[in-house]
Amino acid sequence: MQTNSRHYQIPNILPAQEALLLNDVFLVVLYATRIPPHLAVSVNGKLFTLTVKGASVDGELRALIRLIHKKNIESLFIKLAVPPVFTLSELNKEIRKYTLAYPRVDVGIATCLSPIKDFCSTVYETDMKNVNFVYDLLPRLYEQKIVTYCYQMNLDRYLKGNVFCLSKYSMSDIYEGIRSASTMQLNAY
Repeated sequence: MQTNSRHYQIPNILPAQEALLLNDVFLVVLYATRIPPHLAVSVNGKLFTLTVKGASVDGELRALIRLIHKKNIESLFIKLAVPPVFTLSELNKEIRKYTLAYPRVDVGIATCLSPIKDFCSTVYETDMKNVNFVYDLLPRLYEQKIVTYCYQMNLDRYLKGNVFCLSKYSMSDIYEGIRSASTMQLNAY
């Protein structure tokens, strides 16, 4: 949970076990060593994310885990506490609502963090003032004792002890990633 000018340290990283990931609520950090990484939320094995292609709701986390194994995608699964006033079914509805509120990731409009910020603001009452990056959000979730465990896949060589150093990045890095992904999508047609 320490930070410096270039990295945000996430402590107590454990190896992921698929059975553990298919229950509860997780903030998923895909391509954790890339700048920028991609973010999603998983609720009881259902995946919610916003991409340049649009909102994706109720995806299968199992399918993503297979892809992570197949392509050796460096991934973090940050387990979030279930607030006492919500059921997992209600959390599923909340993240679905916030993910579908955005048409897609786009420069100046929304990033993959946008629905996650809305979700955390409502569900956990997390102050989102000045939260623009996952490394801004995580300290607040730790302070509120919302982060309960952190798991990883394909990050063994990047860990120092059981600590992962998430590289910090800028909004221009995000916008460049969005432009690059949008260009790749256009070239696919």
